[in-house]
Amino acid sequence: MKKRHVAMLMAMAVTVSTVLAGCGGSQETAEQAQPAETQEEGGEEAAEAEAEAPVEGSEGKTVIKFYKQDNGNGGVEALIEAFNSSHDDIEVEWVIAPKDSGDVRSQLNTAFGAGSSEYDVVCIDTVWAGDLAGAGYLEALDPYMMEAGLTPADFNAGSIAAGTYSAKTYAIPLYPDFGSLFFRKDIVSEEDAAKLVSGDYTFEDLLAMAETYCGEGGTSVGLSIQSAQYEGLICNTNEWTSNFTDITHGLELFKTATDAEYTPKDILVYRESECNNLLANGETVFSRGWPGTWGVLTDETTVKQDQIDIAPLPGGSCIGGWLMAVNAYGENKEAAWEFLRFAATDGQIPFCSAGGYVPGYNKVLDNEEILANNVLLSKPGFVKALENTIPRPSSSKYSELSDALQITIHKYLSNEAELDATAAEVERLLEEYK
Repeated sequence: MKKRHVAMLMAMAVTVSTVLAGCGGSQETAEQAQPAETQEEGGEEAAEAEAEAPVEGSEGKTVIKFYKQDNGNGGVEALIEAFNSSHDDIEVEWVIAPKDSGDVRSQLNTAFGAGSSEYDVVCIDTVWAGDLAGAGYLEALDPYMMEAGLTPADFNAGSIAAGTYSAKTYAIPLYPDFGSLFFRKDIVSEEDAAKLVSGDYTFEDLLAMAETYCGEGGTSVGLSIQSAQYEGLICNTNEWTSNFTDITHGLELFKTATDAEYTPKDILVYRESECNNLLANGETVFSRGWPGTWGVLTDETTVKQDQIDIAPLPGGSCIGGWLMAVNAYGENKEAAWEFLRFAATDGQIPFCSAGGYVPGYNKVLDNEEILANNVLLSKPGFVKALENTIPRPSSSKYSELSDALQITIHKYLSNEAELDATAAEVERLLEEYK
């Protein structure tokens, strides 16, 4: 990307942040976006005309603003460069979102609530799609997909399901993140390891293995899972209940795990960091994690990557990651869709290769460039987890639903509620917030 273009993007990002903070998401004027010499040459009348005209890129291209965080790995830069260099009529500019996801959501709600067209394509967390679509902020993509010859089956199942609300597709995956089981292959027998990697096992089997292998190879824990009262509890419950289709049995098994001698005594406060630390320090045989868990294992940790393998989870792997959507208030929806389509299909190759991401587009899972930059895609158990992803419940009030479910489930795990009453309350909440 040329230095001048990068400088312009940075300037625009600062301007957008200021505008949103000060006046609820008003659209930046063309005058603010133009270099100073352009304003001086045309005088006041020219500046006013430019401020009223649609923002255009170099050589009259339609400008599309892509709102996404910067993960610092070059993925977005590679994606935008690939798109801009292959399109003569559209130019994508990156508006860098805040690092904190809560701030991202707040900023989007402020902009959308004001009916702002500032962002054309937005990157959203998988659990925001229902909220934003239900509020009327996102453009339904089904007609665009049909015209482009794309179907939901072309994309990661859990991700595309997460982007679906009220039987319509509102968001398409940029990259999925999903739950997986990490285990010590230097401790588990070859027979059990093969069963785990194949996915042909149950949670009952996992609990039995955790009890059997606990204490071997210097470990003190058989299984670590996220059981604190936060969003991770919903992700884990989603897996143990098979996408909330087997609630009573799944909750009972989950509690069996949290009460067991082979899980940490303080497991009810465990989040990802605690589980990852146990795995890296050689204290646990099995640990439920996300793809990022792999990066925790280094040459400096007690347990190295070559001692670990990955398996899918019996009830499906809860989906996380990020989706892309088109702003319903956008003024260039066709051009916005063209970029989104590229980013979700052919653009996955430069994006995932540069950033080390897992593709959300099934047709590029065996792409050599992507495989060369993501060792996890060479692991059969990891790929099986990717193939069996499940979304969290879809709701236009997901935050409220999640909070209520967290309280209800954690009370049960903490011996403050009975199984049947908890299962009934979970079912009631899912129905109420449907």
